[in-house]
Formats: sequence, structure tokens, C-alpha cells
Amino acid sequence: MKPATTVRDAVLLVLLTAAAVAVHGYHLGVEDQSMYLPAIKKALDPALYPHDAQFFLAQTRWTLYDEAVVGTIRATRLPVDWAMFLWHCGAVLLLLLGCLRVAQRCFAEAAAQWAGVVLVAAVLTLPVAGTLVLMADQYAHPRVLATAMALFALAAILDRRVTAFAWIVLAAAIHPQVTAFAAAHLAFQLWLPARATDALAALLLPAVMPQAPSRAWQEVMHTRRHHFAMQWTWYEWLGAYGPVLLLAWFVRIARKNGAPVLARVSARLAISCALGILAGVLITTLPMLERFVPTQPMRQLHFVYVVMLLLGGGLLGQFLLRKRVLLWLVFFIPLFGGMFVAQRMVFPSSPHVEWPGRATQNEWLEAFEWIRRNTPRDALFALDPAHMSLPGEDNHGFRALAERSMLADSVKDRGVAALFPALARDWQDQVQARADWKNFQREDFLLLRAKYGVTWIVAETPGPAGLPCPFQNVRVKVCRVE
Repeated sequence: MKPATTVRDAVLLVLLTAAAVAVHGYHLGVEDQSMYLPAIKKALDPALYPHDAQFFLAQTRWTLYDEAVVGTIRATRLPVDWAMFLWHCGAVLLLLLGCLRVAQRCFAEAAAQWAGVVLVAAVLTLPVAGTLVLMADQYAHPRVLATAMALFALAAILDRRVTAFAWIVLAAAIHPQVTAFAAAHLAFQLWLPARATDALAALLLPAVMPQAPSRAWQEVMHTRRHHFAMQWTWYEWLGAYGPVLLLAWFVRIARKNGAPVLARVSARLAISCALGILAGVLITTLPMLERFVPTQPMRQLHFVYVVMLLLGGGLLGQFLLRKRVLLWLVFFIPLFGGMFVAQRMVFPSSPHVEWPGRATQNEWLEAFEWIRRNTPRDALFALDPAHMSLPGEDNHGFRALAERSMLADSVKDRGVAALFPALARDWQDQVQARADWKNFQREDFLLLRAKYGVTWIVAETPGPAGLPCPFQNVRVKVCRVE
């Protein structure tokens, strides 16, 4: 009989979701959300971003995530910041529910099932080897939701239900890359030879793009060290092969203790993970496969990490924690505490939880807010190409929060240019035009105005002389180019 989710389970999942958000934090407009949030805002107000929408629409046009968020905003009339917060909490809740559904099929005891779910919640923001992705992000991201759908698909496969395919289709509409890699692993769980062959092909599926690589694209691509597995450090490789070894160990434990479902899931996931690593090495080392590098094949490890930690936590609960409350506290409190400290170090200049509607305490975000309220919507801004990495900025996206166009940056726009060769030349040109940004004077900004139409700049204080700057705080100033 298929395990059912009880009211008690639902309450525990809601509480665990709240704990996960409190421990790992929540942020608006950071990192990858610097692409998704502008797409959402442009859908709500098409007049926004008249100069640079191509740098985020190229990435978001492959997903229905932004349309779904926009639909909920229009239906509920919620402010955008509240909608993003609730979408994040909902995605984390669904991810943990997906973990519980898989755990219920792999473990007979409730203690084991919940130990697996709690372990995933505790290490939610764990980095996945050298891929530059986390198991789940500290902000609303379609990757988290697609991973939850993939876990629902795995539970359906273990139940031998055709609804697995519906979950995969839904996940693909949310995040195609995550789904392609997860589907490859899920095909091995079906264990049909033809499907297994298709699974390897699925690792390459998102890379079918007609453009020939340009020199500009190649230069952009080779700045992305995390794309190339052979450039990883030894500990990043340990993070890649470690799951294969751990899953093989889980197989031995499961067979010894009469847990056939756990043994089957672990064995097949170990095989698909090992083959995925091999595919990743080949794609990133053979020149003939260079065009497939932007698919980031080593990110197939993401789904492996989630399931591996779920199963590892389940075994921990079954053989060690059991119903011993003190052991649960001794193990999980330091783990949650360590992850909390780690996240405070990632965003040191921002509140741990950026509550919707609350006034910002970050100087960069104060400037972005002033820009949103006081500058023309068709303005084009220039910032330091690496502004997201500057002290105090905490990886917040200018477009996402200031709601204005800007010249391409060297952080997130670089990744888009690597994935879409047609944008590589424009990206390279705009970034190189500001190569000596730290030493720019009024004449340099006037050249940016003449070449690109830049009308405003955001600079670190004290900033350049000779420009009118209607906004300034201790860290940044906003100036007109005239």
C-alpha cells in the first residue's frame, strides 16, 4: 500500500520548512535571481529594461517559472517581494515533502524516514562539489521546485506509477536543465536498457544549439573554471566521487539488513552518477564536444546529492538515532548551527532573513531603492562589472532591485554569454569598455554615454569628480553622466 502523508506529517513539514528558512536565511534579488526577478518584473511592466532585457530573457525563456510567478501575483495582487518569499517557502516545503515520500518507500521505520528529511533540511545550502550550485538556494529559484518534482517522480517510479512521467514533464517546464539530469538518473531507476541509453543522451539534450562557437564565446567560456571538471581541486573531485562510494556502501548495508528498495535505489544511483561523471569529463576535455560545455554536465551531481543525503540520514536514523531524543539533539543542533554561521558569512552585510516589506539596512540596496524611485525607467546605468562581488554588495542584482537597465556585468551576465554565443560579443565589448573602471574619470563616463547611451552610474565612494551625484551614502554614490 502506498504510504500516505498524514496531518501530523504535514505539520512537521511546515515546522521543518520554517526552521530551514530561519537557519539558511532568505534573500531577494541575489545571485541567479538577478535574472529571474527582472524577467518577472518585465512581464508585469513591459516598459522596464528597454536596453538590456536580452541578458536575462535568453536564460528565462526556456522556463515557465516566471510566468507562473507572474500569474500568482496577478491573481492574488501580492507585492512582488511577498510573492517571491512565499514561492521560496513553498518550494522548500515541496522539496522536503518529496524527500519524505522517497524516504517512506526506502525505510520502514518513521525514525529513519524523518532523520533523512531532517538531514536534508539541515544541509539545504550545502555546495555540490565544484559545480557552484547548492542543494537548495537561499532565495526563490526554479531549481528547488524542479528538484521537488523530480523527487515526486522518483517516489512514483518506486510505486510503479505512470504519474512519474507527469512529474518529469512538470519539472521540465520549471527548469529544463535540472530535469534533464534528474531524468537521466530516474531512467536508471526504471532499469530498462533502452531507457538507460536514452539517459546518457539526456545529459547532452539541453546542448542542442545551432550556433557555431565564436572566438568571443570561447574566451568567455574558458573563464568559467567550474564548467571544466579537470580544473577542479582535489576536494571538489572528492565531492564528485564521494557519492559513488557512499552509495555503494549504502547498498551493502541495505542488502545485509533486508532493505531491497534502498539497495536498488542506491545501486542504480551510484551507476548513473559514475556514468554522469564520465560524460562530464569527456564533454569538458574533448575539443569536438566543446560546444556542449555550457550544459555543465557535472551538475548531474545535484540530484545525486539530495537523494544520497536523504538515504544517508535515513540510515543514521535507523541504526543510531532511532527514538533517542537526546541523540537527535546532539547531532542536529550543531549541524543546523554550523550551517547558520556559514550562511551569515556568505551574506555578511545583509539581514539573515530579508523580510518582505522591511526597509533595507544595506548601503548598496539603499542606492538601488533610490534609483528605483527617482530615475527614469528608460535610464541606462553603468556599474563596476564586478559590482556583485564588491564588499557590502552581497551578490544582489542591480536589475532585480533597481529595476533599471545596465551594461553587462562580469558575474551573472558572463554565464548567460557562455550559454548563448549570440550574446558573447556584446557582453565582451561592454565589459572590456570598463576594464579600468577603478580609475574612470568624467571623460571616461562621457565616452560610455557616447558609445552606449549610459546616462547614470553607480560608483563606490568617494567616486569620480565632476559629475552631479544626487544620492550618496557611506559606501556608494549615484551620479548623472553629463
